[in-house]
Amino acid sequence: MNGKSHRLFFTAILALTFLHANAADKITIAIGGKTISAFRTADLESAKQEAAAAHKPIAWIASAPQLFDGHGTISLPNSRGATLHAFFALRDKAVLVFEDAYAENHKVLQLVDAALHTPDPHYTPPKVIFLNPDATEVLAKVEYEPDFMKRAHALADALDQVKEKMNNAPDAAKK
Repeated sequence: MNGKSHRLFFTAILALTFLHANAADKITIAIGGKTISAFRTADLESAKQEAAAAHKPIAWIASAPQLFDGHGTISLPNSRGATLHAFFALRDKAVLVFEDAYAENHKVLQLVDAALHTPDPHYTPPKVIFLNPDATEVLAKVEYEPDFMKRAHALADALDQVKEKMNNAPDAAKK
C-alpha cells in the first residue's frame, strides 16, 4: 500500500467506527416502507430530551430483538406482529424506547420494570408502557394481544388516555 492508500484505508476505518458508535444509540427498522427508529434503554436521557422537546410521551416497548429480522407484518397474530404493530402505530405519536424483554429484564428504570410486571409478573412480550416525557409517571399500558383489531383498539385507547393525562398535567409536566 502506498501512502495515499493508507490514508484512505484509515479514513474509512474511522468513518465506519463513527457510524457504528452512532448506530448504537438507536435501533432502526423498516415496516411497511417506513423507517422507524427507537432509542435503546441505555439512552433514556436522549429519549427524554426528545420527548420533552416534541411534547410527546415516551412509548417503552419491551420485546425481543430477533423479531426485527425483516420478516412478518403488523397483522400477524403473534409477538412478532404485535411488536411490529406497536412500532408502526406509535412511530409518529411518541418517542420510542426499545427494551430487550429478555436480556434487560429487571435491569431497567424501576418505574417501567414494575409496570411491565404488573399485573402479570411473567408477562408475554411485547408490552408497551407509556410514560410522560420526564419518564417519571406511567400514563398507560398495553398488554400483548394477538388479535390485530383488538390490538389496534388497545393502542388507540392507550393513546387517548395518554393525551388526556398529558393535557391535564400541570404546566411543569407539559414542558
